[in-house]
Amino acid sequence: MSRDTKRQPGEAANGATNPIEEYIAALHQVYPPARGNTRVTVRTDRVMVNVPLPKRVNERMRLFDQMAEVGTRILLETDEYIILSGR
Repeated sequence: MSRDTKRQPGEAANGATNPIEEYIAALHQVYPPARGNTRVTVRTDRVMVNVPLPKRVNERMRLFDQMAEVGTRILLETDEYIILSGR
């Protein structure tokens, strides 16, 4: 994996300046039931995105895997640590 060093810190690869909005947009694309049910908790060391999780274990694991990839990319690009959490 290579990093684009021309971007300013805190700026995402797609030009978005808010990594939390980018994460939530990806979440809503991957998991539409999260629309309207997403809560964000911002702490000094991390951001927690809370959604109601799928009932089926394999769907839940797929969601966590997909969003972990998005979160890792955002962490590398912007130094913003975002975690998906269920309620």
